[in-house]
Amino acid sequence: GKHTVKAGIDVYRVREYEGERSNFDGTFNFSKDTLNPLDTNWAFANAAIGVYDSYSEANARWGENERQSVVEWFVQDTWKATKRLTLDLGLRWTWANQMYPHYANQQSVLALGRYNPANAPTFFVPVMSNGTRMAQNPLTGALLPQSYVGAFVPGTGNPGNGGVMSGDSTYPRGFVNQQPTHWGPRFGFAYDVFGNGKTAIRGGGAILYNPRISVWSPTSENPPAIFTPIEYYGTISTLLQTAGVLAPSNTNAFQENGKTPRNYNLSLSVQQDLGHATLLSVSYAAVLGQNLQLSYAINTVPYGSEFKHIDPTTGTPLSDNFFRPYPGYNGVTYYANGFSSNYNGLFVTLNRRFAGGLELGVSYSFSKYLDVTSGNTGIPLYQNMHNWNYGPDSSDQTHNLVVNYVYRIPNGTKVVPNRAIFRYVFDGWNLSGIAQFTTGLPTAMSFSTTDGTNLNGGGDGQRMDVCGNAYSGSIHTFNQWFNTAAFCRPGSNDPGTAGKYDVRNPGVNNIDTSLTKNFPVKGEKRYFSLRWEAYNTFNHTQFASVNTAARFQPNGLQVNALFGEVASTRAPRVMQGSLRFTF
Repeated sequence: GKHTVKAGIDVYRVREYEGERSNFDGTFNFSKDTLNPLDTNWAFANAAIGVYDSYSEANARWGENERQSVVEWFVQDTWKATKRLTLDLGLRWTWANQMYPHYANQQSVLALGRYNPANAPTFFVPVMSNGTRMAQNPLTGALLPQSYVGAFVPGTGNPGNGGVMSGDSTYPRGFVNQQPTHWGPRFGFAYDVFGNGKTAIRGGGAILYNPRISVWSPTSENPPAIFTPIEYYGTISTLLQTAGVLAPSNTNAFQENGKTPRNYNLSLSVQQDLGHATLLSVSYAAVLGQNLQLSYAINTVPYGSEFKHIDPTTGTPLSDNFFRPYPGYNGVTYYANGFSSNYNGLFVTLNRRFAGGLELGVSYSFSKYLDVTSGNTGIPLYQNMHNWNYGPDSSDQTHNLVVNYVYRIPNGTKVVPNRAIFRYVFDGWNLSGIAQFTTGLPTAMSFSTTDGTNLNGGGDGQRMDVCGNAYSGSIHTFNQWFNTAAFCRPGSNDPGTAGKYDVRNPGVNNIDTSLTKNFPVKGEKRYFSLRWEAYNTFNHTQFASVNTAARFQPNGLQVNALFGEVASTRAPRVMQGSLRFTF
């Protein structure tokens, strides 16, 4: 009757294999090192006689062998409620287990809840001994060459502190707790407003889930599944008699209770038949992302902490590993499903079917895409995330206008004698083209200093200070696309006031055209096709990117002469022709 019902099910069994990732074949470093008592003062000679400066080798060569099951089923009903109203109602269920390692004890991550700072290994610390910088065991006072500074004292602490191995029955199999079955409703409608087929309102909404997240590659080289000890100052002949020492390594962690990422899709449109083969559509669309997965460095030291931890032998800051939030590790990348995004767009399209020698299409979008991803510093640990990261996505384009057309040029025999030869040459030409005018994409700013001063002493990073309006004054010229005076050198302990994006690259202003004609040869079945195409037809110079890297002197003077200048252009006019014979 009025209902069309459908139902279905999808079952996926996913297997993902990755090759071994560790340094299992070992790495020799034969570099010249005056602190190496065996050094020959020449790297090639060191290699020739087997004297190494350092040697590192992983204790295992595990790869990745992942499994995941995904099951989805749905039911939907297309209901012709009235002659003027049609409803689409549906429900989709999604169940998936988290991707998990197939083999036990071959992959690992850092379980934050199991980490205990008291179990962190002890470091060799820097000291001066008889005018020479050395590494000292703080427990025994024993001295080693300075290369051991920052390495673990053997036999102290747990070098895999808080690490959890694959196959651990006391921890989630995929390092993330199992999610419940998700309900994804669908709703759509189409309404003939006046019942004459001229005006229609359409709309819909849906919740979509993404249970398939391929970020498990960071689980293969982490302790305690794999350790990579390093040995300093030895010879190849005695290598097997050494055990080496461990040092802080990178690792990864997952949000144990991370929710499945999802999108909320919404749309509403009005379509009007304007007559003369022309259709106008005005619509709104939104995509709202929730529980999106991002990563950030949770072992970043706080702002100013490097100024408080000074190496007594050099007077400069110690390595960050001596005072990180999670001692015993270097970088810790934390993957969390707690971020959002939102896209909102207004779309206007005008389409004229081919009639009277003309086909025309015009589309315009006015949109905004905001999120906390992309940008120039990553997800912050100490800064307010909304102020530091929330803003336009790197693909955000505010305005996008595209015009396409096909025009049958009036026959030339209307103005020249109507003879066979003239009809063959001057009749039947078609002109077509696409014109695009868009806003430029956001581009990140960066800066450096001539003195290389550490202004932050740690933290999430540093941006320039905004000290004016980036789009005031004489701008959008080749030498100054934006107001370069609007950006200043930040001070000490100043994270900067610049936003995620403060300027945009130049937009697109381009027209492509094509001229075509068929020349029949004794009938319509055989003919030559002539096509001449011109990209960037009017050879309009189009800037593509600008230099956004400032460089400041200690007095605050910006000295990069290219800062704010156009750095590249899009292609100039390119033309091509073709002649094809069809038979």
